[in-house]
Amino acid sequence: MNILYFVRHGETSWNKSKIYQGSTDIPLNSTGLQQAKLVSSYFKDISIDDIFTSPLKRASVTAEIIAKPHCISVKENRNLMEMNFGQWEGKCLSEINNDWPGMIEEMYINPDKVKIPDSESFQDVQKRTMRFINDLLDKSLQKTYVIVSHGAAIRTMLCGLLDIPLEKGWWLGQSNANITCIYQLSSGRNILHKLNSTIHLMK
Repeated sequence: MNILYFVRHGETSWNKSKIYQGSTDIPLNSTGLQQAKLVSSYFKDISIDDIFTSPLKRASVTAEIIAKPHCISVKENRNLMEMNFGQWEGKCLSEINNDWPGMIEEMYINPDKVKIPDSESFQDVQKRTMRFINDLLDKSLQKTYVIVSHGAAIRTMLCGLLDIPLEKGWWLGQSNANITCIYQLSSGRNILHKLNSTIHLMK
């Protein structure tokens, strides 16, 4: 059995202000750094074979903090980067609603059909995230991995692994510094063991 732990990065100032980040490289704020330490505490007694991360700082710093007690070198992979939100990046919800009325609501209802100006599509994000996942699992047997990534990117991987239609991806909660876990059985069947768990942040 392979075990996949998905961790969304800790909080940033843009998360707190509800500003779309996407591919913009925003660092963790003080809360995010503390969250990453609490995630690290959760994993300290779990045997981990590898830790993979998006190269964006909010994810890579979260991953480095998780890795420190295990003396593991974090492996960056660009396929784990957040969706490029195009012209929405750097804008808050009210600005987007003003410039593109109704488009936010439509994105959450039909993410596979909405095309944000100059952005990646959800299908394109899923193609690259699942390329990473499939390459990883093709050569894995009884491994435990931690994958540190981003809200939209993680949702596309969960949809791919669990055969959930991409348009339902926003139904899967992904809070900052949450832990989601999937077991892949020897038969190849994937089982959702834990979704959007934040109990470790309540210490």
